[in-house]
Amino acid sequence: MDFYSYSPNTGMQYHATDKEARDTATESLRVNPIETVTWGEVRERGTDTGAGYVLKNALRLTYEAEHPQVINGRMENANGDLVLIQNIKEMDLLFHDMVLEIAVYWLYLSGKIERFKGYNFRDVTTVVTAMFEKHEVKRGGTEGNMTFRTFDGRYKLNIAIQKQLTFGPEWQAAQAKLLEALDEMLPEEAANARTIVNASFKQTDGQVSVSKILPLRHLKIENDKWKAGMEIVSDALMVAGKKKQIRLYERNEVGRYIAIPLDIAAF
Repeated sequence: MDFYSYSPNTGMQYHATDKEARDTATESLRVNPIETVTWGEVRERGTDTGAGYVLKNALRLTYEAEHPQVINGRMENANGDLVLIQNIKEMDLLFHDMVLEIAVYWLYLSGKIERFKGYNFRDVTTVVTAMFEKHEVKRGGTEGNMTFRTFDGRYKLNIAIQKQLTFGPEWQAAQAKLLEALDEMLPEEAANARTIVNASFKQTDGQVSVSKILPLRHLKIENDKWKAGMEIVSDALMVAGKKKQIRLYERNEVGRYIAIPLDIAAF
């Protein structure tokens, strides 16, 4: 079977010919004109497993059943207009097909990873709670940085709490105070530091970067106003949130733990 049709009334059906798929879709529209109907070619043929006929591209077909791509021979463009298939450029159809093929798998894996992460933290919480109960210690708050290992030491699980830092509005006063300090210095001494300060406090979408401002603390400048400015920087620093991370490591043949990546960019 190389073709399919779909309507809310009859569900997903598979057909031997394109005509059969179109005729079924046309009949569905005749019976109920307000139905959302789609039909098309099954891009990847199924395989006979012996226990039944399995479609290789079930994710794609399921997605298209829920989000019909072709409605009465038309496709919706980015502006929401329905355009006849024959009026769409061949390369645009090819790009659409390629991106959608990747997207359905991407969405599926993203959901799996999200649930996988939730299950991991649930398991860790269960074990940590049991540990506190065993030692009759009252547990407060959430678990912080922790490391667990398998009995043979082959795998190591690391739980880390990463603080997300930001600056309050005081950063503007800190910048002004630091520049005042540089104004009191000789021009040749302050030139390089002034360039660094201005670059560090450069805004992006109305925000300044914590990672760019904090290194200013390493500049050796003996000036009371500079010290006052750095105190304001410390006062302006606040925790915007916390992000819990979980990583799994495997010990290699020389005893070094290597992280097992779940980041697509790592492969």
